[in-house]
Amino acid sequence: MLKPQRGAAMLLFKDLELGDVVSQLQIAANDVAGSEDGQLSRLLPAAAAKAREIASHWDFMAPGRVIDELLQDRDAFPGAADVEGRKRLQRVAVARLALNFFQVEDPLPPSVTSLYPEFFRRLAKFVVEGPGERYEEEYFAKDVRYALGLTVPGGALQFDLLYRIGPKLILREVNRTKSPLPALSYLRSGGWGRWYNEHLDLRAMREFNPDGWTAHCARMADVLVLNPGVLGIVGVGWFYDPAVAENSPTLAYIQDTQTKYGAFHVRIGTEPHHIQNAIYKSALRRRLYEEGKYLPTCYMLAWPRAPLIEWAERLKVDPSVGFASSDPVTQPRSAAFSQTRSANVAPPTAPGPVL
Repeated sequence: MLKPQRGAAMLLFKDLELGDVVSQLQIAANDVAGSEDGQLSRLLPAAAAKAREIASHWDFMAPGRVIDELLQDRDAFPGAADVEGRKRLQRVAVARLALNFFQVEDPLPPSVTSLYPEFFRRLAKFVVEGPGERYEEEYFAKDVRYALGLTVPGGALQFDLLYRIGPKLILREVNRTKSPLPALSYLRSGGWGRWYNEHLDLRAMREFNPDGWTAHCARMADVLVLNPGVLGIVGVGWFYDPAVAENSPTLAYIQDTQTKYGAFHVRIGTEPHHIQNAIYKSALRRRLYEEGKYLPTCYMLAWPRAPLIEWAERLKVDPSVGFASSDPVTQPRSAAFSQTRSANVAPPTAPGPVL
């Protein structure tokens, strides 16, 4: 079973300097009625342990489903029978998981731990004010992972601590491209081992721009230095598709910088949600898709640890190697970035792009 490195003491909730965030989470955690407080005190510890254990599985949503299944026990939680009651108890569960069961088992650098106050402030605001008509399954799954410490803030992206790149995926890519390069890149990186898997959260897109990506990947290099058993970082999504670099040049920087400095592509495939996500906010991509000139496709982009760390070291003396957009409005402010990086402060950012 896939396990995190245990080279340093675990990061616990009490180790974070969160100030008023704690009281906000406590407000959400105490939004219970009748016997719900006692039932959660009795049942949540085992569910949290099961959710943490199942996180080693490939299914990102699995830990959230474990907690949701607990709340669907109508004998224990009759208040979850309607939409409002279920949403309330989901918010309660996320808050209690953060307050009582948060732990990060990999050592983290200050460049990452410094993100936690604002990260948990956003989470606390979301669970206190309520997530709208219902708690979207994707958001609930992410928040359970955040609360347990399974997914960690990285700025422009968040990252999971447990991930593997299966050799069958690489062999399929070699067969598709008729090239040995994907296999050589995979084997050179260490192949079948633990990677960090990156995710977008549409509620936290402020740093999704060239500066934000530069800062994020520099932080990931910091994390990898502290965790020598981790092979690199992996992202999976439609915007890693090489075709996107051609039809949406303002997004080309995402993959161009990484592939220039050692990352490699692997095609995953096309599902309906990949198409919907890719064309949702782009009239051009929608038109190209409708004309049969573009099929949104999900790709994996893997950046092995050695070239990523080498890039980050070079970045310290040469900010020009950072992520750069072809759009002059979003050109990175390299000088500002190099100044803030040393202070472990997020760089100044523009609003997130229209993907």
